[in-house]
Amino acid sequence: MTTPLGLPTVHPVKARERRVVIGGAMVIVMALLFARLVTPQWQAWQQREARVAAATSRLSQLQGLVRDREQLERSANEAERALAGAPRRVLHAQSVTLAASAVQSLLQDAVDGAGMVVNRVEVSSTPDSTGALEGSLSAYGDIHGLSALLHTLNHGPRVATIERMVVQQNSALRGAPNVLQVQLTVRTPVLIDTPSIMPVSGEAR
Repeated sequence: MTTPLGLPTVHPVKARERRVVIGGAMVIVMALLFARLVTPQWQAWQQREARVAAATSRLSQLQGLVRDREQLERSANEAERALAGAPRRVLHAQSVTLAASAVQSLLQDAVDGAGMVVNRVEVSSTPDSTGALEGSLSAYGDIHGLSALLHTLNHGPRVATIERMVVQQNSALRGAPNVLQVQLTVRTPVLIDTPSIMPVSGEAR
């Protein structure tokens, strides 16, 4: 239908249709408000709650450490006394290079302390699957020096295991039939420390 002027007739919108249109518009507005306002606030609240929970957990841990401080100190002191009183200790170092140098010094000192003369001391630069460094030495001396060397390696302050030993009479030293040529292969367990703070010195202990 058209009006006398030729324009299409506009039917009045019924009340029900108006309510549908208004309801749809309100749903769209509410969705936009939720997306722009409620969702960020909800996410911020969740993040804040997570931070509060993490802080509460750390506080509980610190309170537990404070509460058990005396017990922890006693345990640490007991462990330190037990370690100091142990007859043999594993060698500690802050790097493999320092550990190898310490093992070399250990073998050299053992030979010198036994009154023998060193020909050669070599130490591997890589620990084996058990965390031990293998060292080999060649030295000469008499039977008493050899006995002292073996006693030092087997019962000294550092853990060391003799894996192989070859003893021969040193034919190069004529007129000294009591001189023996000794070749030893020794495994020395090492523990490589990895401190979080750079130490002042890198000495093995």
